[in-house]
Amino acid sequence: MKIVEKVIHALRVEKSTTPKSKAKPDSARPESPSPSGDPWFDDPRNVAIVMDAIKKSKNDKGKEIVLKSKEDIKKYMANR
Repeated sequence: MKIVEKVIHALRVEKSTTPKSKAKPDSARPESPSPSGDPWFDDPRNVAIVMDAIKKSKNDKGKEIVLKSKEDIKKYMANR
């Protein structure tokens, strides 16, 4: 969760301080939330996917789900 918060903060800072016509050099960019500097987190669509997954997982907390058959699993996965 902290990684996602860092990504969002970095994107907001960069978006609010960078004119659209000029990009910041790599050395001036906020630190990547990924320990390895993974550029995957540079794409706001990827961050949105992570945020959506976090929201869904919070909504599912506390719910017990019992999947007894392959069909149950297929139905469950289709509705996620």
